[in-house]
Amino acid sequence: MALLITSFKKTAIIFILILGFVTVSSAQVHVIPAIGLNLSKIKFDLENGDTSPLTGYQVGASLRLGNAGFLQVGAFYHQYANRFERIDSTQTENRTNVTINGVLIPMQFGFSIYNVDILKVRLMAGINLSLPTNMDDNDLGLTVEDLNNSNVEIAVGFGVDIFRLVVDVNFGFAMNDLFVDKALNSGKNLYTLNVGYLIGKM
Repeated sequence: MALLITSFKKTAIIFILILGFVTVSSAQVHVIPAIGLNLSKIKFDLENGDTSPLTGYQVGASLRLGNAGFLQVGAFYHQYANRFERIDSTQTENRTNVTINGVLIPMQFGFSIYNVDILKVRLMAGINLSLPTNMDDNDLGLTVEDLNNSNVEIAVGFGVDIFRLVVDVNFGFAMNDLFVDKALNSGKNLYTLNVGYLIGKM
């Protein structure tokens, strides 16, 4: 399974890069600086416990190539967090927040389903590549060393352009383990909302 995921990541990235180089000469090119909020769900086998999402954020920019059909690739600094809740042997509820910081690289293909005057509605699908850089101190003693070097999610979403205002909503679903320890059966789903500004020829 790990080999399959690695092959999928490499193939997807190479395919996107090739398509980008092929189309960039003839496609409309737009840069979209953006900022947004996220919710994540970290899941793994936690005895007598569960996790709940906390609000995180991302800030960065995307490059959009094309118009009616397009390729959109972004690079964002992002922070996501979950509250870990667990009942110990004395039936005491313990809570701690786990906050992870890193780089988020969404890579998506999309197309417009409505495009009239200053309003455009888009559908998108692709992958999110997440690269953790550090983790805030927490009561569980978890550090960034406990995380895999990269996480991949299948991502689907939609967006609306109103003149130069860009709003994107994406839903990412885990494709590989979040933690190095595979016995934890871990994963991360990430849901993002971004608001940006379209720079380039309309």
